[in-house]
Amino acid sequence: MKMNKRLFLALIAILLIAGNASAQTLHVINFCNTLDPRIGCAEDYDRTIRESSLIGEFLGYGVSFYCGEGEDCSKDKLMGTLSSLACKKDDVILFYYSGHGTRSSQDKSEFPQMCLKYEGYEEENFVAVHTVVEELSKKDARFTLVVTDCCNNTAPGVSVKSLVSKDGGPISDEDMNAIARNYRKLFLENPGMVVVTSSKKGQTSAGGEGMGGLFSIQFFENSLYAAVTGVIPATWNDVLKDTYDGVKNISSHSDKIPLQEPYFEINMNNSSSGSNVPQPNPSINPTPVVAVESDFASDLATLLDISRSEDWRINQANNLANKYFTSDATVATVGRNGTTIIEYETARDFLRRIAVSQFIQKINVIKETTDSTGKKRNYIKIQEIRKSK
Repeated sequence: MKMNKRLFLALIAILLIAGNASAQTLHVINFCNTLDPRIGCAEDYDRTIRESSLIGEFLGYGVSFYCGEGEDCSKDKLMGTLSSLACKKDDVILFYYSGHGTRSSQDKSEFPQMCLKYEGYEEENFVAVHTVVEELSKKDARFTLVVTDCCNNTAPGVSVKSLVSKDGGPISDEDMNAIARNYRKLFLENPGMVVVTSSKKGQTSAGGEGMGGLFSIQFFENSLYAAVTGVIPATWNDVLKDTYDGVKNISSHSDKIPLQEPYFEINMNNSSSGSNVPQPNPSINPTPVVAVESDFASDLATLLDISRSEDWRINQANNLANKYFTSDATVATVGRNGTTIIEYETARDFLRRIAVSQFIQKINVIKETTDSTGKKRNYIKIQEIRKSK
């Protein structure tokens, strides 16, 4: 799907940052090799934007994006971003890379080298993950999460440098408060750093066009969701163990992909008392819709605006069905765990339903696919957050 990502990022920043210079910030460094469609990095890029926007909202933090995609996914751009990044003591950093990776047979680090601007094994474009860790460790952030989805196998000539069904119901605003507490437990209550990569040294990482990386899907859409919705404990050890088990289980039972086992390191400081945990900035208002494409998100949000008449919203629903969806488009609604599908409906029925609902306060568009023109959606997967009746 084609989109103006720079416009999207600018609009998200306007929506999520209320202009308070002293507000805590989630700094999202998102570098993906979207030039190679075979490995699904475009989907990983969009997923990271969407998931980090959610994290920022639930933390009550503003979100600043530093992105490198296409030709901008380069060593110079990344090193410049790392060098210029300025953080305050209660800020949070999320670094994400999706693309090709490798390692030297002499590398001592368990983590790979990222092949930025990959056109083959051009060593001048490689950046070791441990270099990113060292640079981000110098920042004055409260918590740092480093996530890389790339191969970790040796290349010649490279030098050293489960979710349970009972959690499939809809989300309420009470659930949302619990989700917010779990996000804050993960990202704010225990300062430190978590570094995770998609495969152990010597292993490749699976991914594909139209889906993204196996590891990234498991980490963001399954394990992190499971933690914040209470299916598993909201600790990084549990999130990463669940990610490890999920990826290993899928790869070990597949005859198409090699065994893949994520590797992670957790380095936490002493737990903070409640009085030391930063509080949400009340000037940051959550957006009604989180979606990759900003026009779609803002138009969809009008259907949730109950200050408008019901007749207007129903008419708008019909307009949006024609504008954004194919005639046979399907919408899948998932439950609290982000995975279990609790309802299928046509796009037109979905839009009319949310237009007349008095209880839906937020919609997260988790996944979407388009027709051959790339202009209209033929499928979206969404998650609703509902007010308590």
